[in-house]
Amino acid sequence: MGRIASAARLRYQVLANRGDAVQCPLCGHRFARFRDDWNRPNAICWRCGSHERQRALWLYLDELRPELLANARELLHFAPEWCLERRLRGVAGLRYATADLDPRRGELQLDITAIALPDGSFDAILCSHVLEHVDDDAAAMRELHRVLSPGGWLIVMVPLDVGRTRTYEDPSITAPAEREREFLQDDHVRLYAPDIAARLETAGLHVAVVNVAQELGEQAATRYALLDSDYLFVGR
Repeated sequence: MGRIASAARLRYQVLANRGDAVQCPLCGHRFARFRDDWNRPNAICWRCGSHERQRALWLYLDELRPELLANARELLHFAPEWCLERRLRGVAGLRYATADLDPRRGELQLDITAIALPDGSFDAILCSHVLEHVDDDAAAMRELHRVLSPGGWLIVMVPLDVGRTRTYEDPSITAPAEREREFLQDDHVRLYAPDIAARLETAGLHVAVVNVAQELGEQAATRYALLDSDYLFVGR
């Protein structure tokens, strides 16, 4: 009964908010506006639950750089989001695997700071909104580089303060309320600045910084409700 009630609520919300002002590229549905998140309006797709960052990532892979998925053979997705997972599982010829420290959330139970996989296991990796939770992000970045095959690619996204020049972290801040105040959430251990690109390069990756909202233009950014602060760090 709970599942039936939840499905009925979802159907009602989809119908009640139908329109043509915004469109979700992941599920294709159109609405008058997206659902508000706790800290910003017009953020979450009523149908598939996609946030701005997930829509930006899919648009990059589907519209801006479709050859990345077309040429990938094996993709590892850390902390998979359902809205992206359902699309990626449908990519022809792609061996897709999900991973998480929590065995209930991924097919592979992996510690990103000590990935129990051989070198060069995957030629594509997605790691979105994971590293801000990891105490030793340098170890995680080295491991991501290690399990990436030669010529492969990695996309990292993190909550980003574009007004900062240096990533802010302080290991002495451990109380949940203090972490939420300083790092945006009580389970974050740092607040990244765009210098995360340099951190990834220190781990051995060549990094390109991509702003999907800017690359697609103002009209598309409004249509898909993208955030100008969502950057993709594309490593090779």
